[in-house]
Amino acid sequence: MTCTSNTLVRNGMPFIGKVLRQVAPFMDQMVICISESSNDGTEAEIKNQLKDYWSKVIWMTENVKANNKGCDSCYKGKLTEVENEMVRRSNSEWILFLSDDDYWPEDQLKNCLNELDKDPKILAYSVSPYQLIDLEHYDSSWDKKSFSKFLKNDELNFKGPWPREMPFSGNISLYHRHSPLVVKKLPYRFYHLSYLKESSFRKEGWVPDRLRLKPGQAIKMLEPVIL
Repeated sequence: MTCTSNTLVRNGMPFIGKVLRQVAPFMDQMVICISESSNDGTEAEIKNQLKDYWSKVIWMTENVKANNKGCDSCYKGKLTEVENEMVRRSNSEWILFLSDDDYWPEDQLKNCLNELDKDPKILAYSVSPYQLIDLEHYDSSWDKKSFSKFLKNDELNFKGPWPREMPFSGNISLYHRHSPLVVKKLPYRFYHLSYLKESSFRKEGWVPDRLRLKPGQAIKMLEPVIL
């Protein structure tokens, strides 16, 4: 079994380096695409954290911009095209769809990887996140959410405007509610850190302002848990 991580990022500080370094030992390749508009030190952080694993990295850049007419759907559609190009550059049996704020505990990641080749009928594995709020709390409403994170690289493609794009294997949806016979939910968990970030590709409306922390505070707060 081989697995490649795919990460599309613009401003991923303060977590992006640690997110990538955590999975690097277990990936055969790492396709990383950074926006040319990144301006928070993300590129330097990635290259520093992955210096021992750089032979695995396939480095890409994107310069997708909204046009003067403000065509938001056009902009987001082009980002989906970028993701499909990342898939095309992934020479592995499986792809880990890794956002810049997904932190995988080592044991949970290993458990997921050990499942990938057990059932040849399965085209994707979904997992639920711990949506961290602070050091001791997470948003339990996310327990019912499940995301297809491990995708079989078999006619894999994304359709629809980012970030609501949907993964497909050919014409088969890899969303767990659409295709329960080929998408299996695993009992393992990862930490989702979007509540603790200051910036992203877009303003995440579900993140309450009161939960937004300065990066230094977030790093200090999470250190006993994940770093």
